[in-house]
Amino acid sequence: MAQFLKVNAGPVANDGIETLIPIGEIGGSTITHAGTTAGETTITIQMRNPKTTGTYVIKVPGIVGATSQGTTAATRKKDAADVLNAALTANPGGVVSTLAAVPALFQTPAAQTGQDGKILITQPATFAQYTTCIYTP
Repeated sequence: MAQFLKVNAGPVANDGIETLIPIGEIGGSTITHAGTTAGETTITIQMRNPKTTGTYVIKVPGIVGATSQGTTAATRKKDAADVLNAALTANPGGVVSTLAAVPALFQTPAAQTGQDGKILITQPATFAQYTTCIYTP
């Protein structure tokens, strides 16, 4: 596991700041999702050490049109949890592990008509970028 979790977001949306969270000080996390797939997903990371007691709240925007792919609030929470867990266990012995973007819309292949070889994609995959990462002591 790396020493720091890098989140490509700061306290203000689109501020260009990257936030580093000390992984060894993380005590737990919760993930919530507001309403429909167009609602916002929130990753809350609780710090455990008395020197760093507080929380980091990371916001992920909702996705319009994701319900057509079977996306629900539960799958949005699972996608966010998968991305967080992957980042926490990545880069063993390293310094920084980056929190990857949460899948927004999955790629859609063209209808299959028995062809072999290359399968055309009619919609590429897209990913929701983090809007904010706010630390509250």
